[in-house]
Amino acid sequence: DLTFELLRDVGWTFPDADGDGVVDDEDCNPNSDTSATMIIAGIDTGVPNTLFPNGCTMSDLLSDLKEGAATHGDYVSAVAQLTNQWNSDGLISGAQKGAIQRAAARNH
Repeated sequence: DLTFELLRDVGWTFPDADGDGVVDDEDCNPNSDTSATMIIAGIDTGVPNTLFPNGCTMSDLLSDLKEGAATHGDYVSAVAQLTNQWNSDGLISGAQKGAIQRAAARNH
């Protein structure tokens, strides 16, 4: 099986602005935050910034919540709902959920 890296090595190119392996026109965020851990308002949560198959990272989804929230309370509530779901799905631990929620609560 050829990986994206091997395809690039043999000269194949495709638009992938953020280098996440998802072609830009199929990527939910062609300029994903691909940092190793989730950083919220300068607070490094220490939680791995998972990349989903659709090209979004966990950080991207949290940023979308921030942009879509009318108030800080709405944002914190949305983060709690999302991180509770990630925890239920086994994507993050309870401690990681707490770290994300605390950072979001401090993000004004």
